[in-house]
Amino acid sequence: MTFESYYIELLDALNSSFKNIASGNYDKKDVEKLFDLSKTGKYPSLFTEMAESFAMMMVKVEARDFQLQQTIEELEKTKAK
Repeated sequence: MTFESYYIELLDALNSSFKNIASGNYDKKDVEKLFDLSKTGKYPSLFTEMAESFAMMMVKVEARDFQLQQTIEELEKTKAK
């Protein structure tokens, strides 16, 4: 594998995971690939940093969604009373 093809393959993997996750499809395979790409020492630092940043954004969005859902449920309970 050439240097260029290695980097293109990594970019394709990142791009594919980014697109799927950004569209709301938290497929286990994509999430695992993203976390794998964030392993320092295994991949070039540029790729690990991008993967780590996107993974952190994903976790924060999931946490906000969870909090929002809890707030909605609490409001619905309050409204029902």
